[in-house]
Amino acid sequence: MRAISTATTTVRLAAAVVAVVLLAALLVALRSPSASAAPTVLSSGRPATASSSDSTARTPAKAVDGNTATRWASARTDSQWLRVDLGSTAKISTITLRWEVAYAKAYRLQVSRDGKTWGTVSNVTAGKGGVVRTNVSATGRYVRMLGIKRGTQHGYSLWEFQVTGTPGAPVAPAAPTPPPATGVRVTGTQGAWQLTVDGKPWLVKGVTYGPPNAEASWYMADIAGMGVNTIRTWGTDASSGQLFDAAKARGIRVVAGLWLDQGADYVNDSAYKSNTLASITKTVTSYRDHGGLLMWDVGNEVMLGQGEAQRVAYAKYVEQVTKAIHAADPAHPVTSTDATTEAWDYYRQYTPSLDLYAVNTYGGIGWVQQKWRDGGYTKPYLVTETGPAGSWEVPADANGVPQQPSDTAAARSYTDAWKAVTAAPGVALGATMFHYGVEDDEQGVWLNLRTGGLKRLSYYAVQQAYGGPVTGNRPPVIQRIAASPSTGVAPGSTVTVTAPAVDPDGDAVAYRVSVTSRWINGDGALRPTPVTSAGDGTLRITAPSTAGNWKLAVYAMDGHGNAGIETVTVRVR
Repeated sequence: MRAISTATTTVRLAAAVVAVVLLAALLVALRSPSASAAPTVLSSGRPATASSSDSTARTPAKAVDGNTATRWASARTDSQWLRVDLGSTAKISTITLRWEVAYAKAYRLQVSRDGKTWGTVSNVTAGKGGVVRTNVSATGRYVRMLGIKRGTQHGYSLWEFQVTGTPGAPVAPAAPTPPPATGVRVTGTQGAWQLTVDGKPWLVKGVTYGPPNAEASWYMADIAGMGVNTIRTWGTDASSGQLFDAAKARGIRVVAGLWLDQGADYVNDSAYKSNTLASITKTVTSYRDHGGLLMWDVGNEVMLGQGEAQRVAYAKYVEQVTKAIHAADPAHPVTSTDATTEAWDYYRQYTPSLDLYAVNTYGGIGWVQQKWRDGGYTKPYLVTETGPAGSWEVPADANGVPQQPSDTAAARSYTDAWKAVTAAPGVALGATMFHYGVEDDEQGVWLNLRTGGLKRLSYYAVQQAYGGPVTGNRPPVIQRIAASPSTGVAPGSTVTVTAPAVDPDGDAVAYRVSVTSRWINGDGALRPTPVTSAGDGTLRITAPSTAGNWKLAVYAMDGHGNAGIETVTVRVR
């Protein structure tokens, strides 16, 4: 009996020990994370953005929706990107790209903590598409695919852009940081920038300014009536205070030009660069506190026609100037203008302190936004000159002279230019259209909104684009123009010009004709010539006595300060 009892007790004790061990193991297992647990998909359903989308049906969100039957597709250019916000800083272990047919031959996978500074975790130079799973070891909140070179004629397209890893603590969306209460700033992030003045958005609706500074108070009232909020100049000097004062009185701001010589030797002429930098710093200090200032614009079309060495040296000098301006005036942005977007490549590499880029463009305005995308730039831009195609962009007429656009075509060019600017919100910060001038010469007829004080169709087109008043008296429109004879004209002979005009307000139309020898000797002055009107827009003038191509400008005036102007050429033998 006693032996049996002892054995039974031993068995029972052993069973109890085993139970305790199993229970302890179970508790450890429940309390300890599994070492082999699968990584979490961090990108699913997260906010995604891209440089572009080729369709509203193929947006960035389609690449992170977990559905392999939907996709994102970009525009058909090499420099494109797709980015996902994981919501918090996470440890990233894999990035998987499921390419559609439109794949990337060269691309980079990048990670960022703040969406501004990026680190490359994979650099692919010979991609073949398909499904590509890349193991990485990185920490960040934002992940992007930065396309470098397409593998097809299409853009880039991803069925899925998947990021896996270990999530961090959720981060509530940060409240937007308010811009400074005073001053002018470029605020926002890639592709979502804006200009702010004293904390309020400022889309530049501008014109370039040509009249004397001493007369600015008179002209500024007219400019404000066009709906303009900004004017641009090419230089700033001791007389500019009058311009700043007049602009401020009308709620207008100035893009203040700081002139740099286009023919200077930026490689070797240290004295010029040193003296100019000192002069610019003095000018900036003089006007930095003026309420009429919007930003500083360093140089104008200096790279045009320059060789590589000069372009690099110039861009480096603009960086030096920009740093000096920022030190003297931290409350206003700095830009630099050139004639093509190619200058932006030099600015990106050698002038990183610029707050934004700028470009003068006329017939090419419709391509600027695409060139910005193609270049993969990371700063917004301002169009500092635009208007109808210039003499360097148009075909020649029968006499070999650049064929000036009609008044109607010129007005339409301003309308189209503003549409091109506003079609790129968050990237294009506005435009200063060329040109609010008072010159009555060949160039003034071609590009001025007011020629000799007369308002043109283009004046009203800009006014309407900027939201100014659309009522009031309008200019006559010359329906067509022709000269007979137009070639082989004998000196001093009679030339008949046909230029019938229609006035939209029914006003009586008076004509005058001026001639210029610009295409003979470079003199762009327009000189009135006697004219006889035979009615119905039929005019007769006496041909000049000097041989060559003469340009005639026919003015149809309504007596209310408006004019329709068309041009034609005659070749005197």
